[in-house]
This record gives sequence, structure tokens and C-alpha cells, in this order.
Amino acid sequence: MDKSLCKFISFNCKSVKRSAQGIYELSRAADIIALQETWLLPDELTFLDTISEDFSATGVSAVDTSAGIVRGRPFGGVALLWRRSIFQNVTVIQCDNPRICAIKVSLQDKSFLVLSVYMPTDAVANLMDFTDVLGSVSAIIDAYSENSVYILGDFNAHPSELFFHELSKFGSEQKWTCIDTEILGLQSDTYTFISEVHGSKRWLDHCLVTEAAVESVYNAFVSYDVLWSDHFPLVIECNLNGIVPKRNITNNSLNTTTYWGERNQQQIFTYQRECHERLKLIDFPRELRDCCDRACNDVVHRSVISKLYSDIVNALTESSVIGHESGRRVVKKTVIGWNKYVASAHEEARHKFSIWLWYGKPMVGRFYLDMCETRRIFKSRLKWCQDHEHQIKMDILASYHSKNNFRGFWKNTNKMNNRPALPVSVSGVCEPDNISNLFVDHFSVQSPLSLSQPAVFSAEINEKMGIVFKCADVAHTIKNMTRGKSPGHDGLSIEHLQYAGSHLPRVLTMLYNICISHSFMPREMMRTVVVPIVKNKTGDLSDKNNYRPISLATIVAKVFDSLLNTQVNKLVKPHDNQFGFRPGLSTESAVLSLKHTVKYYARRKTPVYACFLDLSRAFDLVSYDILWGKLEAVKAPPELTNIF
Repeated sequence: MDKSLCKFISFNCKSVKRSAQGIYELSRAADIIALQETWLLPDELTFLDTISEDFSATGVSAVDTSAGIVRGRPFGGVALLWRRSIFQNVTVIQCDNPRICAIKVSLQDKSFLVLSVYMPTDAVANLMDFTDVLGSVSAIIDAYSENSVYILGDFNAHPSELFFHELSKFGSEQKWTCIDTEILGLQSDTYTFISEVHGSKRWLDHCLVTEAAVESVYNAFVSYDVLWSDHFPLVIECNLNGIVPKRNITNNSLNTTTYWGERNQQQIFTYQRECHERLKLIDFPRELRDCCDRACNDVVHRSVISKLYSDIVNALTESSVIGHESGRRVVKKTVIGWNKYVASAHEEARHKFSIWLWYGKPMVGRFYLDMCETRRIFKSRLKWCQDHEHQIKMDILASYHSKNNFRGFWKNTNKMNNRPALPVSVSGVCEPDNISNLFVDHFSVQSPLSLSQPAVFSAEINEKMGIVFKCADVAHTIKNMTRGKSPGHDGLSIEHLQYAGSHLPRVLTMLYNICISHSFMPREMMRTVVVPIVKNKTGDLSDKNNYRPISLATIVAKVFDSLLNTQVNKLVKPHDNQFGFRPGLSTESAVLSLKHTVKYYARRKTPVYACFLDLSRAFDLVSYDILWGKLEAVKAPPELTNIF
């Protein structure tokens, strides 16, 4: 796909929640969507991120909830959605105006602004507000010094009327072009709005572009095959090569087809088959046959071990990509209750609409009346589903619970909890690279302890290994690991190992035993990705202190770690009062023990005093010298300690 050819769509959706399915349908053909009249409260803006998994979003609410109880439905509001695969470097612009939403898009060699605007109703009394919004748009463009700008929205400016004359006058002064009227012509029968009351048609939605962006727009049209709003989407087709290059920005992205996600049986079968064909070709390296079960310190062998690890990972990755593509299908998001209440009316409305088109769009007669009536029925049923969406969801959850389908119950419950949107900035920093560097500095901890040196426990060369992993050990570990965890930098998760087939335990056992005998692990296997996680979701997401780091290790390293942990647990006996990092125990166990202890002494009229201690960043301040000493004290095998 040519990423320089893009579609920008402006659409007054009249409630983004009601129109979510329609917006999703638009997103399949669009690259940037400008929405107006989203009707969202400030705490509901995260809903925008749930419309399509391929799009990121930002929005502005027109409702001021700080004033107290809100009466009536929400009103106004604007939003922008953009396709992540194409626009990977996007900065949200603070506009300080509930009628304007803006983003700055940076590509490899160019950048531009996109704004979504919702103007007041066309009336003389609102003319001052209209010009104020245009002035704010101009100020935003000047502040960011961008030459190429696309301004999409519902301007409430019908040609030949007051607002359109004011828009044309202001645009002429700023050297803006109303590109849709320029391409389609003012004398055409184009319209973007049709009144549901008296059927009047008006051209209210427009796209303004700056002088530098005019050449990038090569087509504009209105999509009339939309039934869920009284407005119709305005589509602007652009060739971004027409934008003058400004700067270079590099951005690396992972191949998301490696991720497991949710796969159907066909995809899993294809993945297993491909893994079988690739993994069966991986044999024990010839260079290591003389030291397969003995200690070896030949540094030349390290490159052989690294290659063996790469061969295993590449086999899994390539199989995952092929398996993902084999059963790939477009997952169509539907309105809750669509199949039960709306589908038949929608099919009938589409059928009558097609007949109406076939007979040349007559405005009177049976075909016109049939089209209007079926459309009215469809919209009324759709509106009913949208108005009762929450109740329908609750009914679905109740049905799962009554059937003891708790997996489906919690899966749908989690879907109802919207994830918080990404903040515009963190501690005043906006650019992605700068935010990454900010977290690097914030998460770096300088230990007050002296630098620890890993203890080297002597193991005689060619001495037979005391620890040798078996295929059954590896297979058992893989089988019992929890699914649904985040992958490491290579995109592989436990599902990739559990469905890889019979050859995987063999090749992993081979790799792990070689790592043990050489006291070495490949660099790519040990590499981790540090991800910031929000501590308090209701707190300030722009405060760096509201984040904690977690490290995402590779799944091959996690399995190896589990095998090593089993060996260490045979040597080290935890204290009876330790609840953390012990199977079968948890925080709940500790709380229960504390409550029983307090209750025991309270019944005997004995005072109970408690002291709660918490170490900040405790894991970063561990003395490794003490750990090495403990391993030596329990006489751990040299091959076990040297691998650390």
C-alpha cells in the first residue's frame, strides 16, 4: 500500500457512542477521521480509543463537569482519529477551545497539522463566536509554524449564506482554500446535511487547506451511503508527496503479526505445521559435540550458542507471521444488539436504497417513499440499541453468568472497562523520544552500596555437569506457564511455545543445557524492554512519579528462569513467615494471617502494636554480594551459580 495516498474524512456523527459502528466502517477506508458533535463527557473521552484497534485518538469535550451536576444530554465536542501504522509520530496540540481539536503529524521527511472544527449554528448572533474560532485556528497554525495544514469540520457554512461569506473572506486573508468547493464546484448539487424535519439539503461541512497543502489534495467527494446521522461524511483524498519536506524523523516499529493475540483454529494449525517444518531442521551444533555435557569455557562457542538461539527464535517468528496471515479475516465491529434488533431493518434499508439509486434518485413516488420509510425504521431501531446499549451489555453478562461461563463473563466485563488514553505530555515533555529519555533518567537508580562483583565459583573444565535438563522438564514448565502475558522485544509469548509442536522442547532443552555448560546466555535472550506502568489510574497521568517500571523479558528466558528457579528451590528453604514469591501464598494469605494474629491477642486483652515498613525501589538496592554468599553457603552447584 502506498502510504503517501491518504484519505481524510470529516463527519458530524451526532454522538460518537451511537455512531461507533459507522465510524468503525469509515475507519476501514480512512487514514484520519475528524469528528464533530461527539457528545462525550470529559471522563468518557477514552471511548474514542475503543472504536478501532488500528487507530489512536484524541478529543475535546464541550461539557464543563466542574460546574456541578450536568442536566440533559452532553453536547458538542470534537475529536481526531489517525491510523497508527501510517502516522506513528503524532503530537496532540492543546487548543484551549472546546470547538477545536488538533494534532501535528510528523512523517519521515515532512510534517503537517490536522484540525477538527465544530462551528456554532449559522445565525447573526453567533457570528462573533464563528470568527473567534477562526482566529484561534489561525493562532494555532502560527504557533507551530507549519506550512501544510488541513482544517476539517462542520462549519455550518452553506454557500451563499452568512457564515460561508465570512469563511471565504477570512480564508482569503490567510491564504486558505476551501478545497471541497474548489473541486466540486459551488454550482453542484453537493450537500453534506439533510434535515430529518423538512428534508432540506445544505452543504455545511468543508475542508480548508493552506497554500502549501493545496497541491496535495487531488479529490473530494461526499459519501451518501450513510444512514446513522443527518450529516454525510466529507472525504478528502490526498497525496502526501505533495507536501514540501521539512525534516527527517526515524521510527522503528515491531511486526505486530508476530504477536499471538487471538487466533482461530486454522491459524493455530498453520503455525504448528510451520514450526514443525522449521524446528525439525535444527540439530545439535557440531562445534559443541565435544562439550555437550561438560563444563567448557571456550569463548568461541558463544557465537555458536547465539546462532542456535537466533535459529529457534526465527523459526517461531516466521511461523507466527505465516500462521497469522493464513486465517486472517476482517473482524467487523457491530453495535451491541445489532444481530437481534437491527440487522434485518438494515438489510431492508440497503435494498430499498439500492433500488432508489437504480431508478435515478427520484424525489417523489413509491421508490422514494420506500427508501425513506425503511431508512426511518432502521434508524429508529439503531437508536433504540444505542440508547439501551448498557442494558443489553448487562443482559449478555447475566446470560454468561447464569450459564457458568465465567471466562466469557470476565472477558466481556474487561471489554467494558476503557483503558486510559495516553497523556499529551509527561512532566512537560511531548515528543516520544524525549519522553523515553525522561523515563530512562527517572527509572535509573544509583545504589548507595558498593558495586557488586558476581562471584565466580570454580568448575573444572571437562567436569561432568551436575544439572542436566530433560525434555520432560521443559515441556512441563511450558505447559504450566500462565497465558495472556506481555511478550518481550521479539514479540513471542508463551502461546508461541505451547502451540509450537513436539520439536520445541527438544531444541530448547538443547539450548538450555548448552547455556549451563558454558555459563553463558545470548545477549538477545537476556535483553529486556522496560515499560512504564501507571500506578494510580485516577491520578495525574502526566506526572512521571505516577509511573513504575516493569521489565518484559523474552519468553525463552522466562522458561529458562523457571527451570533455574526449580533448582534453586531445592537448595534454599524460605522462611515460614515469607509470603512473597512462594507458590500457593499471596498478599491475601499474609492479610489473613495478620488478622488471625491480631484477633488472637485482642481476645486475650493484649495490646497489639504494628509497624509497617516499605522500601522504595527495593529490588534496585539489593546487595548481590549477600546473594552470592547465600548460594555459596548452601553449596549450590558451580554450573548453577555461574549462569547468574
